[in-house]
Amino acid sequence: MDWQQPTALLIVTVTALIMLKSRFLPRKRRFDEVTACGCTGNAADNRGKSISLRGRKGERPQVVVKM
Repeated sequence: MDWQQPTALLIVTVTALIMLKSRFLPRKRRFDEVTACGCTGNAADNRGKSISLRGRKGERPQVVVKM
């Protein structure tokens, strides 16, 4: 057996382990995922307010802010 075959098997094994690890281990929660915008403001202050981003291919993007 050449040195190339064990090296190739090692690379395949390491890649498979990385893929399985990312699939079965829970993700760490980031701060910006916990809050809607990543800000430290009170969520009750933002009730009823929203920002919508709209855009189509070839058109100018629109930002709509509803209070």
